[in-house]
Amino acid sequence: MVNISAVRNALAAQVNQYAYPALRMLPDAMDQVNPPVGVVLPARNYIDYVTTLDGATGFGGYIGGQAQSVPVSDTNFGLDIMVVVAKASTLERAESDLDLWLGFQNSAGTAVSVAAAVMKDPTLGGTVHWCLPVSADAPGPVDWNTVQYFGARVHFQLSAL
Repeated sequence: MVNISAVRNALAAQVNQYAYPALRMLPDAMDQVNPPVGVVLPARNYIDYVTTLDGATGFGGYIGGQAQSVPVSDTNFGLDIMVVVAKASTLERAESDLDLWLGFQNSAGTAVSVAAAVMKDPTLGGTVHWCLPVSADAPGPVDWNTVQYFGARVHFQLSAL
């Protein structure tokens, strides 16, 4: 069974360690954020309950009142990292940092995006079978607890037992 708390913590720690410019990460949503910050959140498609190759579901125990002796299969799930930056006096500054975290390089070529930080160890220290960056939303206004910021979501697909 997936320990989702451990996975969120591992994802946040890895991005916190490798992303450059440095991005402070939160493994859980908070009432308030202090940008710039990345927050691990459930993806819109949070859990895909997969089946084994023989067609059995991954649910052991009782299903429909009958005992099942089916091995548990991998669970594929999605997490997002919402990168939140403050609305600076000029939007250009906020966008330039966000562009680096989304994967565009600066002139010095020193940036490490959120996706590249995850790819340094796609197993997140062994907490999952794999964690792969899939896509990112276009930067734009982000509402966090009724406060307007600027940001974007980076989407990841993960698999674990």
